[in-house]
Amino acid sequence: MQNVRKKEKNTAVIRKDRKVEIKDLTLVPNISVGVFIIGDRINNYTDYPHVVERHKEKEFSYDSYMFLNQDVILWVENKRIETIRCEKECYWDGNNLIKMPIEKFLLTYNLIPDKLDNIYLLVNGKGQNQQVYEFDNLGLQIWVWRKKIVTVLAANYQQIDNKDNS
Repeated sequence: MQNVRKKEKNTAVIRKDRKVEIKDLTLVPNISVGVFIIGDRINNYTDYPHVVERHKEKEFSYDSYMFLNQDVILWVENKRIETIRCEKECYWDGNNLIKMPIEKFLLTYNLIPDKLDNIYLLVNGKGQNQQVYEFDNLGLQIWVWRKKIVTVLAANYQQIDNKDNS
């Protein structure tokens, strides 16, 4: 007999006022990915299972919150979510952007990037030249390898610019 996988619901499970698991990773540009809201306080999400890494550089410091059940990483500065990073799932208008061919993405959403860079990175000990497409008005950075999207970074560039200019 063949195993049949049931489709998971994209809903939160509540137990004793504690949020347990969320699978919905729907992108709302400049606003959120799933339940994670750009600019919101990280304390609102620490009930979800996560791991924190602290990064200190000369010019800046930030924390990475890796949410284990959601497969997302939040980059946090001053206890506020600055950027949401997705590498397995990120849905926009019902389409998972991860593994989508970049040409299909550009055509589907009728987009032209504001900026395009090539960046060399080590991934699992091997070098990759990834193309980084930036869409400022959507607060998106789309990272591409072998013509397919591998990472989506969601932020609110207007919010970040306003904070920098204050």
